[in-house]
Amino acid sequence: MIEPGEHYARNRTWKAKLEFYFTRIESTLAISGLILMLGLSLIEILLRNLFHTSIPGADILIRHLVLWVSFIGAVVAVRERHIKVEIISVWLPEIWRSRLERPIFLFSTIVCTMIAWAAVRFWYQEWLNVPPGEKWIALLSIVIPLSFLLLALHFALRFLIGPRSRERTA
Repeated sequence: MIEPGEHYARNRTWKAKLEFYFTRIESTLAISGLILMLGLSLIEILLRNLFHTSIPGADILIRHLVLWVSFIGAVVAVRERHIKVEIISVWLPEIWRSRLERPIFLFSTIVCTMIAWAAVRFWYQEWLNVPPGEKWIALLSIVIPLSFLLLALHFALRFLIGPRSRERTA
């Protein structure tokens, strides 16, 4: 049996397929992070209230899961156009909006790539200076550069593929 998304992936270019599969991975990460965060929080509440104990490191993990859900959720929101990164198009006539969509995607790609590069450098410095017993905490912080890299990838693919509005009507 073919899932609805698979039909979409088969009939598109390699760029659209790449975007489709990244979308699935991001959505899976966001949903898994949310379920894990809620489940771990519930277990922590039960353990503390009923047995006066807790899971070592669970608070830190929950805090980082909040970051994961927030940042990956932001990527999903931007990808689905729930959040627009640019504000210029609101004031422009339709003809100019269509002409400027690709340059705006390119500009967004460049900005997100620069932020991702800075975030990677910051994360790497943290990784080098963290005590060996806390490396797992630094590893969880990779979500910040990862999310900006995913945003840059989505904007780059949209630059190459073109706007979704034209793609869906074609």
